[in-house]
Amino acid sequence: MTVDVGEKDYLGVIPVIFQGGMGQVNVKLIDVKLTRTDGTTQVATLGTKKGDTIELEGTRGSGSLTGQPDRVEVWVTLKSGERYKIVDKLSLYRTRD
Repeated sequence: MTVDVGEKDYLGVIPVIFQGGMGQVNVKLIDVKLTRTDGTTQVATLGTKKGDTIELEGTRGSGSLTGQPDRVEVWVTLKSGERYKIVDKLSLYRTRD
């Protein structure tokens, strides 16, 4: 199964989208943990249907935190009770092309 973590926008918002995939029928729960540059955290639950989306409020990047990445971890709990980390990503600001 796939969970996409998007780039942080200029407001610090990080989109997280469940894309489904093999084994998704066995998923009981998807937890998403954001660790901001300053060490604060936010935990949210992502839906288990393809296309379910949440938006996390990452570091906006003011002052000394400008341009600093936030860490996003995605944990999946299966109906059997097993728990796996499927994503561990640093979310950077969207860059100009």
